Amino acid sequence: MKLNKKGWGFLEFFFFLFIFIICLIGAFEGLKKLGLMDDNNQFINNNGFSTNNNSNNSNNNNKEEKPIISYPSLEEKLVKAAKKYITEYYNNNLGLDTLNIRASQLKTSGHLDKLQDTKERECSGYVSVYVDGDGNIIYKPYLKCKDYETNGYESRKDD
Repeated sequence: MKLNKKGWGFLEFFFFLFIFIICLIGAFEGLKKLGLMDDNNQFINNNGFSTNNNSNNSNNNNKEEKPIISYPSLEEKLVKAAKKYITEYYNNNLGLDTLNIRASQLKTSGHLDKLQDTKERECSGYVSVYVDGDGNIIYKPYLKCKDYETNGYESRKDD
């Protein structure tokens, strides 16, 4: 890229434009993966519904909108069910070992109803529960869906 008194040329402009478009595509894909944007490239508001500002979608306004479920909310759902499970079966008294509670166990015991992503595909997972050095109970959720997997997920600890 050689600068002269005339400024940028077409080659430099198109190179910059290409890099900018690649960054935008990467940003959209990252937002989708985080669960902040749906497949139609619409942001998801705090109530779990995608925002739709198009006024010509009168057919969609008549239908009841389904809540968009993010993966962190599914992980939180796993933790809540595991807390109830630990309280009921262990009375919050855990030993020194790490306890892995599978989602199927939580469903069987009635502490978890269903674990599905936005497209109603079944997810699986588990929660690792252990006591730290201060005596606090730590819950670490691990989730596996078709398009998402929590970092550190180990399939041997799941179903």
